[in-house]
Amino acid sequence: MQYLHRDPIQAVRTFLMQERIRDTVITAALSGGADSVCLLYCLLALREECGLTIRALHVQHGLRGEESIRDEQFCRKLAAEWHVELTVVPVDVAGYRREHGGSVEEAARVCRYKAFSECADGFVATAHTASDNFETMLFRLTRGSGLKGLGGIPPVRDRYLRPLLTVTRGEIEQFLLGKEIPCVTDSTNFSPEYTRSYLRQYVVPMLRDVNPALDRTACETAALLRDEEDYLAAQADAAYEQARQPDGSLRGLTLLHPALQRRCVRRFLQEQGLPDGFTQVAAILSLMQKGGRTELNGIWICFSRGHLFAERQINAVETVLKIGENSIFPGHFVRAELILRSDAEKFSNVHKKFTDSVLDYDTIKGYAVLHARKPGLKIRTDGRQHHVSVKKWLNDSCLPARRQTLHFLSDAQGLLWVEGLGTAAHAAVTEQTQTMLLLRVCHNFNT
Repeated sequence: MQYLHRDPIQAVRTFLMQERIRDTVITAALSGGADSVCLLYCLLALREECGLTIRALHVQHGLRGEESIRDEQFCRKLAAEWHVELTVVPVDVAGYRREHGGSVEEAARVCRYKAFSECADGFVATAHTASDNFETMLFRLTRGSGLKGLGGIPPVRDRYLRPLLTVTRGEIEQFLLGKEIPCVTDSTNFSPEYTRSYLRQYVVPMLRDVNPALDRTACETAALLRDEEDYLAAQADAAYEQARQPDGSLRGLTLLHPALQRRCVRRFLQEQGLPDGFTQVAAILSLMQKGGRTELNGIWICFSRGHLFAERQINAVETVLKIGENSIFPGHFVRAELILRSDAEKFSNVHKKFTDSVLDYDTIKGYAVLHARKPGLKIRTDGRQHHVSVKKWLNDSCLPARRQTLHFLSDAQGLLWVEGLGTAAHAAVTEQTQTMLLLRVCHNFNT
């Protein structure tokens, strides 16, 4: 459980101990504002105690004209006075927005973290506070969010550290004032044009009137929600792996608790490269109740016989079968091998082991063509009295997710072989067969 700290240095010390961070390099993100100045001061104060090498990085967004230049000059001066190695990285936020769109805040964030990724050494410490965290929770609540979003800013994410999440903005300002440490103020923090600024100036004060202990309760709530999220995420991952079938479909999702169903569906959509928002997840959950299929961004999401799977348009080619490897679907191939009756032991063993995948090579009329499923196909397999509709067999016996990449072999007389169904009766191996064709389907080119 996280608790608020009144002393920023103690907050950072506790954080470093809990996360077992010592004897390493930490780059402090330095904007020049009160929070980042306080963070850098605390890290320097703990440098020897924790065996840290401290550096600083200032991202020059160039959004506020003279004020941006002032911030950079302040950071350079502060770093020189505190004997800290400083890297200044200019970024083109306006250019990013022209290319990608979005808000100024989001564009600045993307550019900032790109600078961190490319130019910062070791861990990167950002100065997010308990106040920032609550504003983030509130922002996400108003926009709509799941448990992960409502948990706010994670204390650790990859190499990014947030040591001040248990300290409020007010405590930091008092700390700097007491030590007479200077900082700069970003004028956009007071502009109601930005959503976070509006929440900070108008909404949070009203909520604090309702609950004077808002900072403490928000901090505790965020910690609880993050713990709940971690647990549910682990349960969902385990359920997803259990549901995953060899053909890539998911089976048994409807038996799960709705909370796990939603998480599994989200992961499924992510793996398909599809949007995973509330609307899309709800559509798939509805599909799982009634069956059928629905289209998302040109991909059919299907639920049939308890299996959830995606169907993409696969541009299969036809190819004349050759001895060796043959491919008509990406990631799948058919290996063709000829076995002579003169090799009696091998001939007998293969015939017994691969009964549904062998045929009499000499019965092939013209060329044998490997192809995908076509409308109206029928086949009478060895041992059957009547022709079977391939479509009916697929519906009755074939897992839906496999249907797209099934292989079919035909010659001038019609179907010779269907993957998973067997060999046509007229091409079956008999005592008169002298050359047997063995077909083995593999699902990657390393097999």
